[in-house]
Amino acid sequence: MKPTHPYYFAVAVWCVVFFAIVPSMSAQEATASSHIGVPQDWSQNNILFSRDTLALHPNLMDREPRVLHQAMQRWQPPISGVFHAADLMPTVAAKSGLHRDWNVSLLGGRLSQFRFPAKFSFNPAAAPDCTNDYVVFGLNTASTGTQANLVAFNNLYSGTGPPAGLCGAAPTVLFGYDTTTVTGGKIVTSPILSLDGKKIGFVESVPANAGLGITASAIFHVLTWTAGQGTIGAAVLPSAMTSLPFSLTHNDSASSPYIDYGTDTAYVGSDNGQVYKITGVFNGIPALSLSPWPVQAGTFHVTSPVLDSVLGKLMVGSSNGNLYQIDTTSGVATPLSVGSGTSAGIVAPPIVDITNGTTFVVSANDTTSAVLVQADTVSNTLLAKGRIGLGAAGGATINMHLPALSNNYYNDPSTGLIRLCGTGPINTIPFQYAFGFTGHLMHTTPSFSQQIPTNPIDSTVAQCTGWTEFFNPNVAGGTDFFFFGLTKDCTASGGAGGCVAEITDADPTTLVTTTVSGGPSGIVTDNYSTAAQASSIYLTAGGINTAYKFTQSGLQ
Repeated sequence: MKPTHPYYFAVAVWCVVFFAIVPSMSAQEATASSHIGVPQDWSQNNILFSRDTLALHPNLMDREPRVLHQAMQRWQPPISGVFHAADLMPTVAAKSGLHRDWNVSLLGGRLSQFRFPAKFSFNPAAAPDCTNDYVVFGLNTASTGTQANLVAFNNLYSGTGPPAGLCGAAPTVLFGYDTTTVTGGKIVTSPILSLDGKKIGFVESVPANAGLGITASAIFHVLTWTAGQGTIGAAVLPSAMTSLPFSLTHNDSASSPYIDYGTDTAYVGSDNGQVYKITGVFNGIPALSLSPWPVQAGTFHVTSPVLDSVLGKLMVGSSNGNLYQIDTTSGVATPLSVGSGTSAGIVAPPIVDITNGTTFVVSANDTTSAVLVQADTVSNTLLAKGRIGLGAAGGATINMHLPALSNNYYNDPSTGLIRLCGTGPINTIPFQYAFGFTGHLMHTTPSFSQQIPTNPIDSTVAQCTGWTEFFNPNVAGGTDFFFFGLTKDCTASGGAGGCVAEITDADPTTLVTTTVSGGPSGIVTDNYSTAAQASSIYLTAGGINTAYKFTQSGLQ
């Protein structure tokens, strides 16, 4: 039976969170014996849970730090006066002419399309930290001898205001490394972070080059960074980096590593469909697991894998249109056909609900339309299919990207929504869609749809990016933000008119946008602090070598 008063339930859940923090932190410190912060990477919205089930099984927060960190964010203690400070702050409804955020140009590269930076917060229980909080970008450029391709910034919470940023007017380069170890090697997927923030895991993808006698390969690196080593245009070689080649025949252009913090294990795929298991990632010496690994999941590109640590099932999509469930003990891979035909591939990583045993993926084409699919994680069988416009079923080459679940889903799935981009019903103009739930079962008919471009000159060739959700309890009494973008035709015609966009769960029809050439990369969020410039999103542009920070409220 559900509590009838939200106040008492919030108190009860916060008690569960609080008492889970102590053993969780103790267990993590036993293996890492260092400060534990909050890493936020590409996977921050790919692990779902619901409040009622979590209250019954608080050990899930021990097993999965992503759950612990989100629970701390989403269910604030209702009697803490500090959280009411936001009520005194103005609510920004639209982009003003003030340039309050920062951007850094001349990076020498950018994030590959739809890949994410990673953000580290040193202490979620304290004020944002100008020195120790940082964001790191893995850039899609090979070594030039001087140009860094792994760059991090601190003094993040900066800007010219008003109000002036907590950390001054501009960010500072924390480090700049040249990480290329094989000619042509570059970072084209998203990095991961250790729980103490001192180590960064990433893949160096090496394309084949017959002229230079280079065979395609993929190398997993773990780098221990040192503040002050290198800058953007004067990179240094890492002084502490382990390197583990995991594919000697194919590169990795699509699969970011997924870290299981509980076992210090990473999973990652290569472009021939093989999925690898790497042990000793941050607290040991990285090593490849042998039989039954690597596991074959088709023979084409695979997405970033996502682990259901409760069931021991690894979920991964393939460019052949299948969703694969891999049993991490036996190595058996079970396929579910999701897409078929032109652009049938699953390109966005699965979203996995570890409390309700379900998985969500999207495909641009099942021969009839673009689709959003909910599968049973245990059996990898279809639970529900929602149609999200024509997609690639009309013959166009187009992909569908990451959905996001509303904050209400985490409270009670039956009150939540899953939001994402699709296309128009008879064309490829980007549309947004939302689907509701009965219990934890997704509806097959959308509850909401809307054309996105406001200036549809090039809208039939504009592409919508993936979505990132962040619930900020300190904006207008609690605001559920969704961030995404368009590669073209948002604020002007042509590629230069790409943008990053924001809606709220309460008002999905009102888009707040700001220009980002070529649209945004993957978007990572950070804090819910009320300090100036301290609740932000981070990304790079798709069309120019520039990194950006925007405030969550109003993209200012």
